[in-house]
Amino acid sequence: MVFVVLSAGCVTAPERIEVNVGSRPPPVDSSRVPHPATLEEAQQELDKAYQNLQYLEQDNAKLKRKAEEAKRQRDEYKQRLKKYEKD
Repeated sequence: MVFVVLSAGCVTAPERIEVNVGSRPPPVDSSRVPHPATLEEAQQELDKAYQNLQYLEQDNAKLKRKAEEAKRQRDEYKQRLKKYEKD
């Protein structure tokens, strides 16, 4: 999200917007890992895991699009500021 402050002709925006920040996620808490007793239970758990993965991939794509839009807006405001300072 980009915040623009217009005060007496001043426009500010973050210099950089980081996407995909951070390193590897922490290890899985093994106490939360299901231990199915049957193949059917295991398949149900696997289905849930894939549904969660799909949701997270979609959410990640949405956040990436928002970050790209924020970068575009930041660059646009930088251009406006340069033009304003020129005049």
